[in-house]
Amino acid sequence: MTTETTILRMRVKDYEELTKVIAQKKQRLISFYGIDEADPKLDPLLNGERGIEGLETLKGRASRDIERELRNIDIWPLWLEKIPGIGPAIAGGLVLLYYSKNVAICQKCGGDLEKIDGGLKCKTCGAEAKANGVLKYRAELRDFPNISKWWAFMGMHTVDGVMPKRKKGVVVNWSTKGRTLCYLAGEQFNRQTEDHPYKAIMLEKKRKYALKHPDWTKGHIHNAARHDTTKLFLAHFWVVAREIDELPVTDPYAGAILGHTGIIRPFYWDEPEKAKKKA
Repeated sequence: MTTETTILRMRVKDYEELTKVIAQKKQRLISFYGIDEADPKLDPLLNGERGIEGLETLKGRASRDIERELRNIDIWPLWLEKIPGIGPAIAGGLVLLYYSKNVAICQKCGGDLEKIDGGLKCKTCGAEAKANGVLKYRAELRDFPNISKWWAFMGMHTVDGVMPKRKKGVVVNWSTKGRTLCYLAGEQFNRQTEDHPYKAIMLEKKRKYALKHPDWTKGHIHNAARHDTTKLFLAHFWVVAREIDELPVTDPYAGAILGHTGIIRPFYWDEPEKAKKKA
């Protein structure tokens, strides 16, 4: 698994960097030239292989590269690929966060580095990573024995009833990238038709919040419904991954999120025995 995720990580990085470059280039166009993209003088910047069009083409190739690597990881062909709205970019990011992590290692003794006072310091020899050249990493597999740990890692947990926010000078104990992926997945579900099961869950939550909190704005209601829907999706991701890996599934995740007395099985997921026969 570590080899597969190492290659996948590079593909996802390529996609993310292209997305960032495209966004920056569009911002510069707006800043320097306004928003009139019909201006023929801007054609070299917008069209052709050297413009934004060319970058979008590269981004499409990067997405297909991610999908090819995901073929080697069961949860994509057996489940994630079937969910409308969850494309290779979101799926690739989720798979990396769930299955693998890169541990920075000391260039002197090979020990693990840890964050201390804004820098990296070796747990074994005490050497600081600063000025020791390019960091090296060791790939390791992650494990989330229960759904609560997976939610917390993805930044979808609550403290005193609210989601914690980043604070200046304080190292967060969740993945900021994970929280971003959760937002993107939730917005993708929101764009689907009403017969999409996750969209149906979101609409149900919106109706309940509107009745329960008439003072809430539409934005507040939408954010709360998206949060609940995404937590259910993450729970389903965890269940499917555990079943594929033949690991125990614990916690009444559906009741904890939606108040149901019964367990909501993952949408688009065949029974594990059938899935194994297809693999």
